[in-house]
Amino acid sequence: FDTLVKTADLLQTYKYCIHNVAQSYGKTATFMPKPVYGDNGSGMHVHQSIWKNGKPLFAGNKYADLSQECLWYIGGIIKHAKALNAFTNPSTNSYKRLVPGYEAPVLLAYSARNRSASCRIPWTTSPKAKRVEVRFPDPMANPYLAFAAMLMAGLDGIVNKIDPGPAMDKDLYDLPPRELKKIPTVCGSLREALESLKKDNAFLKAGGVFTDDFIESYIELKMQDVARFEMTPHPVEFAMYYSY
Repeated sequence: FDTLVKTADLLQTYKYCIHNVAQSYGKTATFMPKPVYGDNGSGMHVHQSIWKNGKPLFAGNKYADLSQECLWYIGGIIKHAKALNAFTNPSTNSYKRLVPGYEAPVLLAYSARNRSASCRIPWTTSPKAKRVEVRFPDPMANPYLAFAAMLMAGLDGIVNKIDPGPAMDKDLYDLPPRELKKIPTVCGSLREALESLKKDNAFLKAGGVFTDDFIESYIELKMQDVARFEMTPHPVEFAMYYSY
């Protein structure tokens, strides 16, 4: 654990070192979320907690020994998750990992008892270790943007006392279809994530942390990725349709 900026710095250093060590052995490394079809994807689960004057604010006497502030924080993450996807899952490849039915953290729920929820509460007896594990981000994310966006969503939850609803302690992967439909999900594509960010971004601009100019420029830049991906014929399409 460390502060937001320090952790982002360390993550960038880590990725830089991995690339260079791989190259020194004549190999390459990738942080694509889903580089190989049929293999498990690569996530970047982000553990989060807030402290004030040296005291952890997420420990309390609510569900899983969390504080009310922590539950509101989770509520903010869940409410704004689709907009967050634009930063936490910023590539077209990101959504080949976030596919329902493949044990990916696509369901917007929280739980201390299973790993199928997108917001997990790791078990610990120490108040200092009480935290929220947000599981849908992936390593393509710019950590400075992703961490800041998640923090702003969580703080919006605290300020507006956003109720996350009841915890989902069932195995969400085994829920019957009727129950499954009631649980919201993350975005299914980068286009959907960018459209969600365009509609839901006021929480990011509190205190001038993000600006309209930045958000608009970011969406415009990422839409270039979307356009290239959507308009370029794919080898799989040739395999499926070439001889028709």
